[in-house]
Amino acid sequence: MASNTVSLHKGKKNPAKEIVEQDFPQGVLLATATKRAGAYLLDLIFIFGILFVATRGTFITWLWSVNELQISWHIIILHWIILFLVHWLYFKYTGIWMGRSLGQRWFRIALVHDDASPLGRTHWGRRSIRKIIYILPIIGPLWFGIRDLYRISNDEKHQSRIDLLENTVAAIDWSLPTETRTKLR
Repeated sequence: MASNTVSLHKGKKNPAKEIVEQDFPQGVLLATATKRAGAYLLDLIFIFGILFVATRGTFITWLWSVNELQISWHIIILHWIILFLVHWLYFKYTGIWMGRSLGQRWFRIALVHDDASPLGRTHWGRRSIRKIIYILPIIGPLWFGIRDLYRISNDEKHQSRIDLLENTVAAIDWSLPTETRTKLR
């Protein structure tokens, strides 16, 4: 009875690997949740660093100024709108220019279609708009961020909610086909 409860796969291939390879070229490695989270955090450090230097630190102070909410709430909302705009512009134009963000480049991640072909210009605008949910105050990282990290960790294709909507995957750049790698910077 006990021998029937667990079955070992004695074939040459792993059944889970076969399912993934049906839609994805063989030999392409997918990025883990930790690599993707690290890349996004590096991108946020870069974005906030630029805003910090450009405003001599006052931008970040105004974003989280709870004391000023009753008096200057319109200035705080304006700062959040500027942050959303800079976030969107950064991810859109680094994606169009390099085929990935600076953090993804540092971690050797490339966003590609399910068939390992590079993304076109239109994908980067949609992806960057959808990424704005991650910087919403409190709920962004604590709900959307953790939920997507959990999804990436448990999904066989390591796809986030945005990846599912855009039919993309995050792959390790050196494992991609040559024609895709040549289009990355």
